[in-house]
Amino acid sequence: MAAVALPDDVAVGTFVDDAQYAVLAKALREQGSYRVLNLPGAPAETKYPPGYPALLALVWEPAQPDAVNLQRLRWVNLGLLGPLAAVLALAGMEVFRLSPTLSASLALGGVLAPLFVNLWSVPLSEPLFVLVVTFGLVLLARSRRATGLALLALAVYVRSLAAPFLVGALLATWRGGGWRAFARSAALPAALVVPWAVWLGVHRRATPDVLSGFYGSYGQWYAGALRDDWVAVLLLAPLKNTLLAAMVLGEALAGWRWLPGIVLGVLGAWAAWRLWRGRRVQPVATMGLALYFAASLLWPFPLAGRFVGAVWPLVLLALAQTLRRGSWVLAAVTVATGVIGFARSEGIARHRRAGASSDLLLERIRPLILTGAVVAVSNPPLYYLRLGVPAVPNDRMRVHRWYRHGYWATAWGLGDDLWAIIREYHPQYVVIERRGAEGRYAAGSLMRQCPGVLSEVWRSPGAEFVFAVADGVPCAPASAARTRSRVPARRGTREP
Repeated sequence: MAAVALPDDVAVGTFVDDAQYAVLAKALREQGSYRVLNLPGAPAETKYPPGYPALLALVWEPAQPDAVNLQRLRWVNLGLLGPLAAVLALAGMEVFRLSPTLSASLALGGVLAPLFVNLWSVPLSEPLFVLVVTFGLVLLARSRRATGLALLALAVYVRSLAAPFLVGALLATWRGGGWRAFARSAALPAALVVPWAVWLGVHRRATPDVLSGFYGSYGQWYAGALRDDWVAVLLLAPLKNTLLAAMVLGEALAGWRWLPGIVLGVLGAWAAWRLWRGRRVQPVATMGLALYFAASLLWPFPLAGRFVGAVWPLVLLALAQTLRRGSWVLAAVTVATGVIGFARSEGIARHRRAGASSDLLLERIRPLILTGAVVAVSNPPLYYLRLGVPAVPNDRMRVHRWYRHGYWATAWGLGDDLWAIIREYHPQYVVIERRGAEGRYAAGSLMRQCPGVLSEVWRSPGAEFVFAVADGVPCAPASAARTRSRVPARRGTREP
């Protein structure tokens, strides 16, 4: 019902990851390879596991234009919505020991929550991730250990953050049966995960360091952030992420941000405490969720709604299991806020705004971009699919700086980062969108330090720009790591 009722004007490709999944689906379907087609040289993909792109490739039609296929891919998640709701309801009964009616109500509330609607309304991997993980938990609850663990291992091919659920299930096996039971249980999942690990090892240098974060493995990016500022990564990131996690959990319970921030934080902290209290009733699911959030808290990227939203339906079931009589109140509130939020288009509002802005900008600059020219933009896969040109980032993911300085403006690199990309790929144009700090401060920093490298070709009243890149202009921008640059934050760039 929700899939049918979703408005058909939801923009696809503006989330960045959804456009990248589309590029990978195209590579699998049209070339039989797992490569980043939008980058010059089409290096091997090592950031996103291949499971979800392989599913998208089934509906990719080579005879259709890329822009048409991009919109076609949204139907994949809409088709998954019914099976996902059914498996969540089954998990409520089998895993969390809830009544059938309560389980179905909570499954509906979880699927309709704005944080989760934001993820299934465009081609992102979270719905398939939740479906496979939840089914694996159901099989484990039915004592089908080998099949359940195998399914959790296969979930890693959908989303890397499925690994905490697999580790949690194996730890529960160790606690219940000792090392021998653990070794017997771990053999098959390990064998299933090995091919992806080998692929990552073979192609570990497929993309240069200048693209780390946007491309390349997660481990490569984390190691670079650790070298750059280990205090921010190991100490400041977990602390700030814990506060953000409480806020987002509270927002998910409330439906949207209509309560004061401190109230949302207290509400989220209460939810986390209740979840931890339920660890003895359902140790496998609780351990998986605990390890998932631990990994998210340690990751040097602000715990935005995507991290919480990705597992929110499971969190809701686990929370209901600890509330007993209060579980019906939780179900009623979440269903009500979910239905209201869906009617108000809360979950797709961001996609609509970003889509309207991107569509207009792409049509305006299309005549300016020469055929085959390399462009540096904040959403490279979308420009490749819509304009048919090679595209690289116009910034670099330096998000760990936000934890140190508090300015979102510096979190996407500065002049030295953009200059490194220009030296590596020699783009003819740099495009600055309206989407926020991404690329804007890197371009401004480079222009201040190296006049003549970028020259304005076009600008819009909304502060969007197209710059031509001059070839051969000498430039040696200062490293932000040495200067500890602090760019004053403009409105809307201090927080993620």
